[in-house]
Amino acid sequence: MRKNMRYLLLLSIIMLVAVYGSTASAKAVDDDDKRGDDREAPTITLHLPNSTQGPFWPPAEFTDANGDFVLVGQVMTNVAPGVFVPIGNQAVIVSKNTVPALDKNGVEDPENWFGAAYTVVRKLDLSPGSADLNIVLHTNSFSITSGGRPRIPALGDSPFNLVADFAPCKDAFPTSSQKTDFRVPRFPLNEFPILGFQGDNVAFDPDTGRTFDPVTATGCGQRNCPGEDAVDHRSTKAITLGDWLKARGEVKITLTQFDRKLDAFTAARFEFRVHDLQPNSIFTIWGVRPRIIPAFGHRAISPLAIPNVIVTDARGEGRATLEIPNPFPDPATDVRGQRVIAVLLAFHPDAQNWGACVTRLGPGVGSHAVFSTLADGTTDFTKFITKAKQ
Repeated sequence: MRKNMRYLLLLSIIMLVAVYGSTASAKAVDDDDKRGDDREAPTITLHLPNSTQGPFWPPAEFTDANGDFVLVGQVMTNVAPGVFVPIGNQAVIVSKNTVPALDKNGVEDPENWFGAAYTVVRKLDLSPGSADLNIVLHTNSFSITSGGRPRIPALGDSPFNLVADFAPCKDAFPTSSQKTDFRVPRFPLNEFPILGFQGDNVAFDPDTGRTFDPVTATGCGQRNCPGEDAVDHRSTKAITLGDWLKARGEVKITLTQFDRKLDAFTAARFEFRVHDLQPNSIFTIWGVRPRIIPAFGHRAISPLAIPNVIVTDARGEGRATLEIPNPFPDPATDVRGQRVIAVLLAFHPDAQNWGACVTRLGPGVGSHAVFSTLADGTTDFTKFITKAKQ
């Protein structure tokens, strides 16, 4: 009964979100009545909204130097007694001391995404020349709980665990040596560890997650910590909120592979173009489906295709074209929650693509949203319907 009530509440919330965020930032050329080859197929071009938010918990994938969340996206808001709704197109600082939804024992309830509001410290001023644009972006910190659950922020950085209760990449982390003693501190985004990197005289302990200076042996204890040659190079420039929000991108979606027997298109082509991102960097493209929510089994987001990588050039430009089978099943019959309702682009400061895992550790710890079509409150970004080939 409780699950059914939760599911009904969730559907109601999604409808509310759609009302609040119904002005999608889409520029559409839609010729649904045509049936023919790809040139005549329905197509839509979407501006990709800037974002610093992945899932709703933790509230954002960046923090400031104090550890509070730097959020551009949707703010979980108390709109009526006991009703919490994400409101889009917001830019705020969210307190690291935010209280999430708690169960009857006062313990975090990670499946109750819509059970608490963010504690907003203040609004951000994103107008040109604002001091807020100079905020240096930091990653989220991470540790493991005594029960082996991921914890974001790390124990000691905030009173509560603010991450949803699932490991984003269980087959890559944690190993047996990491289940009880693993911690990744908060880093300025441009200093997040690149595994095996030689050039900053900082080594990264794979068993504990801790860093140490191999030249002075600080943090090494009894380990053998040899020096390292500066053979690798990376940008040393801090990345600010203003730098992040300069990014621009668009995606053109065209239905493809029309099946005359089904009288329907069976696939779609996604053409991404991005501009003014971090140069010479790795980004990945992800599809958000209803199955990510607890009512559908709480499965992680999945790559829009394999591979799903964009590597930017020296100017921060990049592009990718992906063709996906049956990305838009009819919501009325999509009982498995497989419809693509949103896309997002993520930056990987560790210079690593984890295959079909959005991140090895968790939101904001080695993976950071750049664009998300959910940022403005849009919960399903097309009206397209496709069918599976038979």
